Amino acid sequence: MSEPYTHVRLICSDDGGLNHRYEIRVSTFVAFDVDPGRRAVTRNPTKDQAEEIAKKIAKSERDRTGAPVWK
Repeated sequence: MSEPYTHVRLICSDDGGLNHRYEIRVSTFVAFDVDPGRRAVTRNPTKDQAEEIAKKIAKSERDRTGAPVWK
């Protein structure tokens, strides 16, 4: 099964005024495959399995950062 992977981007927000800052965007991706035949080769989870994996990662990150829970 493929593992989740992370992409990190650093974005400079310097509007020429008083707002000088960097935004760090961290995205974690969980690949899935909807084709059963291809899934047997790629070993990727189903869409539902990937959603459960993503929810576990999201909960872990919310707990780690103290971010609010969404509805």
